[in-house]
Amino acid sequence: MIPIAKPIIGDEEIEAVVRVLRSGMIAQGGEVYSFEREFADYVGVKHG
Repeated sequence: MIPIAKPIIGDEEIEAVVRVLRSGMIAQGGEVYSFEREFADYVGVKHG
């Protein structure tokens, strides 16, 4: 059975969140810019 109400969060996701929180750059910075660029590419738009 696939749980539909509980997200599957692995070690990689947890490490990424911890890395961003420890950096203090949660609204801007390299991680945010990378996420915005990748998200924009994924959904097929110019800006994330």
